[in-house]
Amino acid sequence: MTQAVSTTPPIEPTQTEAQSPWTVQRIVFLSAGVLGGVIALIFVVGLLLGFTSELEVTATRIEYIRNLFFIVIGIEGILIIGSIAVLIVQITRLINMLKRDVKPVLTTAKETVDTAKGTVEFVGDNAVGPIIRAGGFMAGLGVVVRDLGGIRRAIRRTKQDEQK
Repeated sequence: MTQAVSTTPPIEPTQTEAQSPWTVQRIVFLSAGVLGGVIALIFVVGLLLGFTSELEVTATRIEYIRNLFFIVIGIEGILIIGSIAVLIVQITRLINMLKRDVKPVLTTAKETVDTAKGTVEFVGDNAVGPIIRAGGFMAGLGVVVRDLGGIRRAIRRTKQDEQK
């Protein structure tokens, strides 16, 4: 007994079909929980170190940890200032791009719309207007001819009625 082997790859669900367990809300809550846990752990470790008998050694250790935190905060401050500088440069480049690229496109689009407006007015005045007037004249002429034909028929009927 042989089994058929499928050569087509399995269909994988797309991003919208398969919901990821990592939503933004879940990530934020997890991050806040981890941060809260780290702060609580630091507090508990500080309390335990504070109740030891060798306070001078503990004070030196805490001072060392404090200095490390100051260094980390200083590095974070430098990174934040650098990020703000990069952000300002990017905003400046965006503004320059908008002035240089988008403004001429908008000017060209306005000129195109004005040209199209002029073309529509010209065609309306010189092509469509006369056709509409001629069509109206022909419709009026048709009504006149129809009415004249109606009058002739009415006169003919009256003459036929008189002859009977």
